[in-house]
Amino acid sequence: MSVMLAARGCGQPINSRRILEDRRAADPSKEGTTLYLFNSCPRDCYDTCSMIARVRAEKLHSVEANAKHPFTGRNLCPKGRSMPQYVYSKNRLLHPVKRIGKKGEGQFERISWPDALKEISKEIRNRSAEFGTHSILQFGHAGNMGLIQRNFPNRFFNAIGAAKVTETICSNAGDRALELVYGSSLGMLPDEIQKCRLVVVWGMNPAWSSPHGFDIIKKAKKAGAKIYVIDPIQTATAEAGVHLQIRPTTDAVLALGSINHLIENRLVNSEFLRLNTVGFEKLTEVVKKFDMRSISRITGLGIGEIEDFIGDYTSMRPSCIMMGYGMQRNRNGGDMIRAISLLPAMIGEKRGFYYSNDLADFDMDYLRGTSLKSRIREEHGMVDLGRTLASGKAKMLFVYGSNPLATLPNQRLVRKEFLREDLFVVVHDLFVTDTADYADIVLPATTFFEHFDINTSYFHQYLSLNEKAIQPLGESKCNSDMFRALAAEMRLSHRELFEGDEKIARTLISNSRAVEGTYDTLTKKGFLRFKVPDRTTYETPSGKIELYSSLAEEEGIGGLPIHVEVRGRFPYQVISPVHQLLCRSQYHDRRREVAPIVYMNPRDAANEGIEPESQITLRNEFGELQAKAELSEKVPEGVLLCYSALWPKLSGGTNVNFVTTDYVQRYDQCSALNSTFVEIL
Repeated sequence: MSVMLAARGCGQPINSRRILEDRRAADPSKEGTTLYLFNSCPRDCYDTCSMIARVRAEKLHSVEANAKHPFTGRNLCPKGRSMPQYVYSKNRLLHPVKRIGKKGEGQFERISWPDALKEISKEIRNRSAEFGTHSILQFGHAGNMGLIQRNFPNRFFNAIGAAKVTETICSNAGDRALELVYGSSLGMLPDEIQKCRLVVVWGMNPAWSSPHGFDIIKKAKKAGAKIYVIDPIQTATAEAGVHLQIRPTTDAVLALGSINHLIENRLVNSEFLRLNTVGFEKLTEVVKKFDMRSISRITGLGIGEIEDFIGDYTSMRPSCIMMGYGMQRNRNGGDMIRAISLLPAMIGEKRGFYYSNDLADFDMDYLRGTSLKSRIREEHGMVDLGRTLASGKAKMLFVYGSNPLATLPNQRLVRKEFLREDLFVVVHDLFVTDTADYADIVLPATTFFEHFDINTSYFHQYLSLNEKAIQPLGESKCNSDMFRALAAEMRLSHRELFEGDEKIARTLISNSRAVEGTYDTLTKKGFLRFKVPDRTTYETPSGKIELYSSLAEEEGIGGLPIHVEVRGRFPYQVISPVHQLLCRSQYHDRRREVAPIVYMNPRDAANEGIEPESQITLRNEFGELQAKAELSEKVPEGVLLCYSALWPKLSGGTNVNFVTTDYVQRYDQCSALNSTFVEIL
């Protein structure tokens, strides 16, 4: 069977008769034999599910959860269960194409890989010679979070000295906030959360974004834990516990006010604070202005609700505060995460929170080929790509693992710059996305079933194997093979540019101190556990939990977290989370039933004279969005909810990012997508 043949670069399909005893094929050489392979989902999702792929007659037949994986168990999300349809979608791009129409029209003709690589190579050389290597701009992101496929391309761009777009749009504000307090974002692990007596889900909707995380919450509740959900929207998760429907962007007030209440009523763990923290006295002065009345007035919560929450948080131990990414995508998002993260220390919990765990200790300099750099590379923030392009510095843009013409804010400006004839754009993707429509050359990419990789999670503590299950469809190539081919076309000679994927994986694992096992064990078992580091130590300048941070003071962020009021020129604040059936812009081509809808409170609708199901227009300084109005009590007054990153080409030409702000936070250049304000026409 050809599925058993070797394939360069992206890896060789492994005969997985060894995988699971009860799934073992009797004779893989016989017609009709089913092969079972380990795969793991590389999407930008908390759960990073481990899967078993069934391959028959060289085709992916079905996918199921790897029941032996300690975190995945027997559960896959709807996206995971429908993977075969995704792989064999009739909309897959299977051959390289070249633009023949105007940019944005999506008119292409088929070309060969040699011709595509030759033209891309020529453009890189010519533009580098005329404008400098910094005129070549690398734009990669989290469309594929596999360790090799996401990071290998950096070797090529390091070797040619290109500029790069920093991946700052997602979670950086929260990461930086926690680093200032604890030295890292490492918090509690899934099995620890399940044993808590109190779980506070703050600005997170795991019922949609982390099905396995939601299962953990439900198990904790079944065992007697109390669940609080703090969120402006009455989400599916909010139905699992006590919902505190807080006003958007006021979360720091609830956290700082709770700290003030604990201090005033002598409910803090003074001994823990003395031994493990710095800056308590300075924090005490900052929180004094937040008494119960001011907390209630600013957050919109009742005094009784606040008192009950603080009482339960103080008395029900152990506890965990699970903080979501969406909350910190606000103008004051870094301060909100930072303020919330101080609560565990007040009651003596060493790291009583969860935000984003990364237990891997892999040599990322080796993986990304940092040694190939001959000069310091220019960096540009992802949030304000439109302004970067408008500066004229970039003359060529290479996009992979991303769909910026659906996902980035201030779409009107970004699209205007993509129309520049002097900007040569290359896109590597599985489908002809909105971004591909504006490209000069589009190259076909593989699904994760068509290449080899290893995956880590930012929730659980397991490294997961992704075997190559089938041959690439059409002429599609994985990221690593594509850049190996381009490096060869450009006659680059660095050994690292041609290193095989499985060799890279072996090297990473063998040099890791955190992985419990070897590469060979991984291929037999499908996953390996990471050691959990000592979480009683803190990689801060003082070596303690820094309630006050002199480093943050020096950086201009502020020594203490504060509440910064967020206001807009227009009356309605737009919150744009991800839909349950999507992963940012991924899957929308198959989920066209996810339509552009604006959810609003019935009282706001009545005030605006809006009928249910009617078409409305949102407008601000960035642009306009036309969508259907749906009325819901789950959305508070003054707030509009619209799911993000739908493909504009499938949504009437726009999506919510046509009105989304491209404001850049003080905390690590992160986005403020949810601090968008609009008026209704």
